[in-house]
Amino acid sequence: MPKSECVLICISDSPTNSSVIHAAVKMADAFGAELKAFYVETPAYETMGGQSKAQLDFNKKLAEKSGAKFSSSYGSDVAMQIAEYAKACGATKIVIGRSSQRRKRTFLRNDISQRLSQLVPEIEIYIIPCYAAGICREEKTRTGLFSWASAGITAGLLLAATLIGLFLKRVGFTETNIITVYLLSVLFISFLTEGYIYGIVASVLSVLFFNYLFTEPRFSFMAYGTGYPLTFFIMFTAAFLTSSLTARAKGEAAANAQKAYKTEVLLSASRNLQHAGSENEILNETADQILKLMGRTVILYPICEGKLGRPLMLYPRDMETGRIDDEVCISELPIVQWVYENNEQAGATTKNRSDARFWYLAVRGNDSVHAVAGISVNPGDHIGASERDFFLAVLGECGVAMEKQKLREDQIRLEVEAQREKMRSTLLRAISHDLRTPLTSISGNAQLLMEDNGRLTDEQKSGLYTAVYDDSTWLIRLVENLLAITRIDNETLTLKLKPELISDIMGEAAEHSRRRAQHHRLRISVGDELLMVKADAALIVQVLVNLIDNAVKYTPEGSDIVLSAVGKEKKVFVSVADNGPGIPDEMKPKIFDMFFTSGETGSDSRRGLGLGLALCRAIVTAHGGEITVSDNIPGGSVFTFSLMGEEEIPNA
Repeated sequence: MPKSECVLICISDSPTNSSVIHAAVKMADAFGAELKAFYVETPAYETMGGQSKAQLDFNKKLAEKSGAKFSSSYGSDVAMQIAEYAKACGATKIVIGRSSQRRKRTFLRNDISQRLSQLVPEIEIYIIPCYAAGICREEKTRTGLFSWASAGITAGLLLAATLIGLFLKRVGFTETNIITVYLLSVLFISFLTEGYIYGIVASVLSVLFFNYLFTEPRFSFMAYGTGYPLTFFIMFTAAFLTSSLTARAKGEAAANAQKAYKTEVLLSASRNLQHAGSENEILNETADQILKLMGRTVILYPICEGKLGRPLMLYPRDMETGRIDDEVCISELPIVQWVYENNEQAGATTKNRSDARFWYLAVRGNDSVHAVAGISVNPGDHIGASERDFFLAVLGECGVAMEKQKLREDQIRLEVEAQREKMRSTLLRAISHDLRTPLTSISGNAQLLMEDNGRLTDEQKSGLYTAVYDDSTWLIRLVENLLAITRIDNETLTLKLKPELISDIMGEAAEHSRRRAQHHRLRISVGDELLMVKADAALIVQVLVNLIDNAVKYTPEGSDIVLSAVGKEKKVFVSVADNGPGIPDEMKPKIFDMFFTSGETGSDSRRGLGLGLALCRAIVTAHGGEITVSDNIPGGSVFTFSLMGEEEIPNA
C-alpha cells in the first residue's frame, strides 16, 4: 500500500539547497512519509555556469542518497511544473527553499512559493529560508483561494491598459495602437492567471472598454462606424486566441510534469519488479505502481496451480467511501475466469460485459497467464489513451518479471532435484561399499557357528557371537540414521516435543551405548540441578548415541567420555567431551556435512558413511538449537548442542 504522506523536495542549483534537503528528510522521518525530489529545467539551464551545474548535480545526488526518488521536467513556468508534479505523485507536503536576500520582483512573476500556494492550496508548503550563516528556519504557509489574486491581476492589467490607451489617444495615436495595448494586456493576464476563464473575461472586457471609451459616440456601447462590429470581432478573436494559446502552453507544461511522474513510475516498477524475490512480491509491487499511476482501485487475481487465487485489492489512500464489497467480486468472478481462460480483456470499457465494475486484463507470459488484473471504472468514466498505454506497460513489465521468476524457480527446482539425485547416488555407492564388510563378517561367523561340530571352544563361540552382535548393532544404528536422514530430506520429520529431564535422556543414551563403550570410561555429569528441556526424547537420544559412538570410534581404549549439561538463561547446553587426539582445525567446518569422513577407519576398523554428525545437526536444528565442536583442553574434542529449556516439571 502507498504511504499516507509524501514529501516533495524542490531541487535547485543553490548552495543552500542542501539545507532544504536535510529539512525535508527530517520531516519525512518524523511523519513516516515517502520522499521525492523534483527539478524543473528551464531555458536558462543552457546558459548556466559550470559551477552552478556542479552544485545542481551535488544537490541531486544528496537527495538520492537521502532516500528520495528523483525526477525532472522541462518548462519555463517552474511553479506550474512543481504544482502539477505534486498533484500527480500525490504529495502532501512541498519543501522549497528561499534565499534571505530580497530579490527584485516584477509584475510579470510572483514568488514561486506564493504561486504554489495559489496553484495547490490543498498541499502544505514549507519554506526553508537559508541564511549565509547556514542557519535555516522553517516557515509554513497556508494558502487561500487563487480567484481573488487572479481577479486583482485581471482588473489591474485592464486598468493599466485603459490608462495607457487614454494617454495614447490624447497624444494622437490611432485606435489600432490602443487595440494592440489591450491585446498585450490579455496576453499578460493569460500568462499570470490560471485556466481559461480570466483570459476569456479579459477578452470580453477589453472589447467593451474599447467600445465605451474610444469609439464614437464615446461613453456608450454604440458605434457609428460601419466597420466597428468587424473591428470588435477581430479584437475579441485575437484576444481569445492569445488567451487560448497561452493556456494551452501552460497545459502542455502540466502534461510534461504528468509524463515525468508516469515515466518515473514505470522506471520504478521495472526496477522493483526485477528485484522482487517471489510472485507475491511481484504482484504487490505491480498493484502498488498501478495505484500510484492511475489513482484507481486495483484488484489482482494470482493464478495458483491453474486456478484463480485469493484476490489482492488496493484502494487510493483518499478513498473513504465507495469501497468495493465482496458481492461485486463474487458477481464478476466469471468475467475474471473468462479472461484467464481466453487470455483476452473484458469488463468495463470493452464489448464483453461492459456493465462490469472493473476492466480486466490478463498478465501474460510467453505461453501462459500468470494473473488477472483489474482497475475500477465508474459509470460514465473514461480512461484516456495515455492512461491506458501506461497501464498496459506496467502489466507488461509484470508479465516479464513473473516469467523470469518462474524460470528462476524452475532452475532452483532442477538444481535441488540434481542435488538430491547426487546424494542418492552417493548414498547408494556408500551403502553398497561399506555394508559389505559387516554383512560378510556376519555371514562368515554364522556359517562357522552352523558348521561347528564340536571343534570350537566355548571361548571361540562367545567371540563369534559377540562379533555377530556388534556387527548387527552397527547395522541397526546405520539403518536408523538412514531412515532419519530420509525423513528429514523429505520434510516428513514430525517432532513430538514434551518437557523432559535432560538427565533421563542422557542416562538412556548412555545405556544404549554402554556395550559399545565398554572399553572406555563413560560417565554423566549433570549436578544437582534439575534441567528440563522441551524436546523429542527419542531423537535427542539418537543424537547423543551418535556423538558417543563417534567418540568411541576415534579415541583409543581407556579414554574418558563425559556427558554434561548446563543451564544458561532459557537454554540448556548439552556436551559430549572426550580426551582423545582431537579434530584438526581444517576439518572442523566440514565434519557436519553429509557424507564427509575423515578417511580414518577408527578403532573398530569400520569406515562410516558420514551420516551421524549430519543427522545430529539436522535434529538439533529442527529443535531450534545449534551444534558446535571445540577443542577439549588439554586434548580431545567437545561437541555441544543447545535445546530450549522448560521451566515447569511435568507431573508424575
